[in-house]
Amino acid sequence: MSNSYSTREQWLVAAVEHLQSQVFGKVGLTIPTDVKVSCSFPSRGGLAKSRRTIGQCWARRASDAKVNEVFISPTLDDTVQVLDVLTHELIHAIDDCEHGHGKAFRDMALLVGLTGKMTSTEAGEELTEKLKAIHAELGDFPHSKIDASQRKKQTTRMVKVECDDICCGFKFRASRSAIADMVIFDCPTGCGGTLEVK
Repeated sequence: MSNSYSTREQWLVAAVEHLQSQVFGKVGLTIPTDVKVSCSFPSRGGLAKSRRTIGQCWARRASDAKVNEVFISPTLDDTVQVLDVLTHELIHAIDDCEHGHGKAFRDMALLVGLTGKMTSTEAGEELTEKLKAIHAELGDFPHSKIDASQRKKQTTRMVKVECDDICCGFKFRASRSAIADMVIFDCPTGCGGTLEVK
């Protein structure tokens, strides 16, 4: 499905406007009008055993421009999935990343139609239909995915393991063999985040 947007950022900006009018506004939520959206690897985009960071929102305090910055991973090119991830990250922007994936996030996520574990939500059936309608209006996300597995990895150093919840900050270093033996990737702080290999 073709579209009239020449860059990913133009498409994402238009997507935010459509999400505001067709998803968030319908349930009384308002996306910050100055939120910035882009396609980029999140700062904690390393791989966990079966999970990858595919979106990230930064709080206003982290930006010199004092705006929320949202990044969608370039490993994604399925348009509805991009809209799904963008919806999740925009909830963080509304909350200005104050409550991580706690109750405030959960209440808004359920209100707009996200389901599942709050650190890795998915669009429910009703929300999926709305996202498909937005896809039809915007056209395809103008991007071809990057295969992050092609990046050469260092194998002789200790690697960083971090919680994917940007509000948590828990991290440690371990050998790759020790990480390979890990069976639990839930953050031990109880924040609800998942440990990821940097």
